[in-house]
Amino acid sequence: MRATVVEEPIVRGAEPAVVIDDRGDIPSTPSQIDRSIEPGFGPAPSLSAPAVWTAKLANGVPVTGIEDRETPLVQFELRLTGGLLLEGPERIGSASLLAEIMTEGTANRTPEELEQAIDALGASISVTSGRESFVIRGSSLNRSFPESMALAEEILLEPRFDPEEFELARDRVRNQLRQASSSPTAIARDVMTRLLYGDHILGSNAAGTVEGVEVLGLDDARAYYERALTPARAVVHVAGAVTADEVAVALEGIGARWSGGAPELPTDPAAQASSPGLYFVDVPNATQSVLQVGYLALAETDPDFWPAQVANFRLGGGGFASDLTQILREGKGYTYGVGSGFRGTKLRGPFLISSSVRSNVTYESLEIIRDLLDSYGPEFDEEDLAATKSFLLKTNAGAFETLGNKLGILADMSAYGFPADYLLRRESVVREMTVERIRELAGEHLDRDRFIWLVVGDARTQLDRLSELGIGEPVLLDRSAVPASASDVSARRNSPGQQGLDDVR
Repeated sequence: MRATVVEEPIVRGAEPAVVIDDRGDIPSTPSQIDRSIEPGFGPAPSLSAPAVWTAKLANGVPVTGIEDRETPLVQFELRLTGGLLLEGPERIGSASLLAEIMTEGTANRTPEELEQAIDALGASISVTSGRESFVIRGSSLNRSFPESMALAEEILLEPRFDPEEFELARDRVRNQLRQASSSPTAIARDVMTRLLYGDHILGSNAAGTVEGVEVLGLDDARAYYERALTPARAVVHVAGAVTADEVAVALEGIGARWSGGAPELPTDPAAQASSPGLYFVDVPNATQSVLQVGYLALAETDPDFWPAQVANFRLGGGGFASDLTQILREGKGYTYGVGSGFRGTKLRGPFLISSSVRSNVTYESLEIIRDLLDSYGPEFDEEDLAATKSFLLKTNAGAFETLGNKLGILADMSAYGFPADYLLRRESVVREMTVERIRELAGEHLDRDRFIWLVVGDARTQLDRLSELGIGEPVLLDRSAVPASASDVSARRNSPGQQGLDDVR
């Protein structure tokens, strides 16, 4: 039976009436505390960086760790540079499929036997592949860390490559991709990535495409394993109730048995692939529009990366404290969520403003973002600076708290060459920040004239009016980020239902 779904019509500027009931005077509960006075904030906490130890395996793999005895737990990861980054353009998705099958048994254990062995230790082990990395992660009690690490070693060095499990994995990935193909948010992510990176390997979806995954076979996963999973581009991070000597013993097998050369990495993306301007992908009858606004900005190793992130806090990086949220969500009710931030790695990454808004306020939402970008730097003042400093300094109190936090610190140290106290050094940047410096950073790194403005929504009701924004004529794209022909645009604008459109606008 088909479900009945009622959708509100797309009527420009239509806002529901807000009715506030008059409940009269409500007596307050007696209290010795004057609750009309907001308590003051305490001083920012003083932090110290955890001690980090370093070592190297016999095969040259660097190991870094943080000993923490607060709980009897250990978390570890073996991280390799790779994932999508080391895939060939005709075999995208191989790394993702390999990650799917690596925990489905080993050469000497069936999937059930491997799962039971991990469960018997009270441990967990997972394998994931992303855009720039391939990671084996695990967690265990400290008393079972050696045995858990031995299972991780078995997963790494003795893969099963079971044809049946590969077919199941391929089915899972195919289904995920098919499901994503109907999601405007996923469409926006993929199209924006292509606009930013173009034909560079990072312009692709790390999971591949439905058509691409169809032709991948077990040999492709095996070829990726042999080429990319080598110690030459690997690091190990360990945090928890275990000493450096205990880690060294547990990793002896990986150091002695694992070998291989360094696969060649692709060159960095030299420049943003697409010109700044306004782009539109049609999802007919969509009642929401997904907005992605940004450009290919900074690597995390760039000296301006963290200062620019600080400058972005009040714009869109501060959750409910940010201007984007206060206006688009709290003030207008156009969206449930909106945010912005810089997302670099060792390579240049994007600055993005992202949100989903009601379709009938697509133009108004983009207008607000446009005007806010224009005014943000010039209107940034001492009150904004005080809110930025207070939040960033006080939330940093939890930066070293969990084992996951500590693994993240170790990963940043390995990837970017940061010192162990880099978060404390970033605190100094926040403390020394000035209004003038924020304005300078905003002018340089939040200049909207450099931006790609992408809308994924209903072209019939939203496309035409966007040319009035003053950020360029909208370019209609298909879902592969390829420009549609003029006839396609004309057909959409003159499609049935277009008559009378001005009445609903």
